[in-house]
Amino acid sequence: MTSRALSSSAALACALLLSTPQNSRADFVYRAGTGWTHEGGMFGSFGFSKPVAKTADLQLSLAEDLEKKGDLSRARSAYRYLVKTYGFSQQAATARYRLAGLLHKEGRLEDAFDSYNAYIEKHPDGNDFPAALDAMFTIAKRFMDGEKRRLLGIKMFSSNQRAEEMFDTIYKRAPFAPDACKALYYRGILMERQGKDAEAILSYQLILERFPSNPIAEEAQYQIGFVRMRSVRTGSYDKADRIRAQESFEDFLSAAPSNPKSLQARQNIQDIEKRQIHALLDVAKFYEKSGKLKAATMYYRDVLREAGDSPEAKEAQRRIDQLQRIHGAEAVRLANEPAENPDSAAAKRRMQAAINTNTRADYVGPAVAPAAKQGAVERAPTGPALRLSPADINPLPEPSLLAPDAILNPSAAPKRSPAATEKK
Repeated sequence: MTSRALSSSAALACALLLSTPQNSRADFVYRAGTGWTHEGGMFGSFGFSKPVAKTADLQLSLAEDLEKKGDLSRARSAYRYLVKTYGFSQQAATARYRLAGLLHKEGRLEDAFDSYNAYIEKHPDGNDFPAALDAMFTIAKRFMDGEKRRLLGIKMFSSNQRAEEMFDTIYKRAPFAPDACKALYYRGILMERQGKDAEAILSYQLILERFPSNPIAEEAQYQIGFVRMRSVRTGSYDKADRIRAQESFEDFLSAAPSNPKSLQARQNIQDIEKRQIHALLDVAKFYEKSGKLKAATMYYRDVLREAGDSPEAKEAQRRIDQLQRIHGAEAVRLANEPAENPDSAAAKRRMQAAINTNTRADYVGPAVAPAAKQGAVERAPTGPALRLSPADINPLPEPSLLAPDAILNPSAAPKRSPAATEKK
């Protein structure tokens, strides 16, 4: 009975409202001395209606007046109505910017960012373009620093992806603005946090291409090397990764030798080299355990070339010698090495046997003859004696002028001085 009475009352109220549509709207009218007032409408008397004026100027004035009075909810409604109703007017640009400012002030950062973005998109020549872009950058930086996103009005979780999207939007809206370079840099940092290393490197490289003289370009070059170095640290055995990381830090040192990070860059290069040597040694040991002796030898020799006189190089040489001793020289010979002929192999075996027996301190076999008694050592022929005097290069006198014994023995012929030759 009671429910039927309530439903009948509600139906009667709806019928009355529908029958008097002229009373359902409340207009706001501005009069000097009294300000804005509601006129007409049943809902207007209770303050339920939207703040609406008849022109764009009046609507903007109404919204600003509500904002000054602290009625932010109705001010937002007034700005939105202006944008929706008078979207092509000059007042719409101001309304969009003011609406974004209200949302920013209330802490609704994502909605404020979207409103600033709408202003920049719709009014790229607006007077508030720089201020809107700065506000967008500030909001994106807050999300980068850990600002939490709202869910049903409640702050729930932070999001690096959302911050990355914001910086990407800033760069696309104003690719040549002062903050565009910084937006690209922060976007790269956020990509690194999400494990998007390849995309982060592309973002840093875009800075080097478009803003090479900007100081942030130095930081971008360092980050490229850092991202590539991280792949080496995480166990990458690809030599190309090490080379690219090392070259990136070398480019950084060449472009910014006085940068505070230059010392760290040099230490990173040394760390990359050490890690690569360990990686080569690990790969060689893996191939050795797998029975692929030639591949193991190749990597051991890479360690010898790159490690110098380090403990890793000594271990690599020890393992190469052990493989040759156990499996023979032919088993570890690489494809680019010439094979041994029987004679050289036999000579090497004899030499190795002599080294292993004759030179031992506990050798008790027959005495070995010294090298001089075993035969003279064959030596290469010496070169001809140098000619140092004119007599060594002057021609001999004619045979008729020589004594008979001089003809038979040319060395006994008298030598003529250069002066005598000239007198003749």
